[in-house]
Amino acid sequence: MKTRIRDRWRNPGQSGSAEKNGQALGYVCWQLALTASRNLHAEDFIYQDDVQRVAVIREYLVFLVHAADRLAFDTLEAPDRATFVPALAHACAGQFHRNAAEVLGRGDYREQFIDTLNRRNSHYGECSFSDGVPGYALLRAFSDHIQAIMGSDQTNRWVMDQVMDIDGPDVVRQLAKSMMNLHSGGGLAQSTPAV
Repeated sequence: MKTRIRDRWRNPGQSGSAEKNGQALGYVCWQLALTASRNLHAEDFIYQDDVQRVAVIREYLVFLVHAADRLAFDTLEAPDRATFVPALAHACAGQFHRNAAEVLGRGDYREQFIDTLNRRNSHYGECSFSDGVPGYALLRAFSDHIQAIMGSDQTNRWVMDQVMDIDGPDVVRQLAKSMMNLHSGGGLAQSTPAV
């Protein structure tokens, strides 16, 4: 399932600060996470309810923030990375909070997102990520979290394979492309998400 990703500034040559680029990439991550969750449904995996669907989106966002941090390590100077990654994480947390509150009702979904990100980063950080590609252990750890959310019934027992072999690598490729567009002077199309 494809989605149109807006990852360039409207005016050629326009670029933002590391903070603005992180905020803008947060919207790209939201689009990728939402598309990935829809793709699972399109591949005939079944969500029991909106809580499960929102949890899958959260896991994709967390994975994408981690992947962006690993990509940024190779492409950004340390001071820019120190600004870019927190801006990205907070943008994703805000996007997640707004949308989860709309679907699930009141709650502190921002804090939930940040807590999940911190827990996952401690484990994901031990896994390989080289040449812009997540290693087997990282994809396995990520897909384990998706499988735990989706369950292992007859319909969903193969979701881990879908995430490891297809969807996980696909979202990282698109993320890397969007980051390249950002860094090559094109920048991102939006710095504030539009839902």
